[in-house]
Amino acid sequence: MTDRTFASNEEAFEFACEHLDCSLEDGRPVLAIVLAVQGRMCSVKIANREDKRIPTGTITELLARADLKHVCFSAMLDNKVPALKPGDLVLYTALPELAAEGKFTVAGTVVAKVAPCYTSKGTWQPWSPEPALKPAEVTDGPVRAASEHAAEAADSTQ
Repeated sequence: MTDRTFASNEEAFEFACEHLDCSLEDGRPVLAIVLAVQGRMCSVKIANREDKRIPTGTITELLARADLKHVCFSAMLDNKVPALKPGDLVLYTALPELAAEGKFTVAGTVVAKVAPCYTSKGTWQPWSPEPALKPAEVTDGPVRAASEHAAEAADSTQ
């Protein structure tokens, strides 16, 4: 299996719903998409096979909806997770005590922000503020352009 990069976070979420085991048992983190953020807490839609729809609206509108399933309105962000915004992909895990009772969406923890790339190792690629450079970009892209600019600057001082 090769890495699979998706054009959008929504496509990655849909893939997880359709093709991956999204069980929250045993404290295993699963893919989720951020719906709303308030400080170091957020609401997430957890990937699942039953309902892959991503609801939209303000937190008040979402809370008022009785038809929402697989949504956690009180997910805490782990200390290492950067600031989030609606639409971000994250890994969510249920609190063990609640998971044991089958209450996976009451409260949980966002343990990582991830990119829309499912790796050949069966994991989601960790999010990085800087996109990874492809090999061609390293030799032909910004790095080369910067070195050429530095060379030109050196030539102009001589």
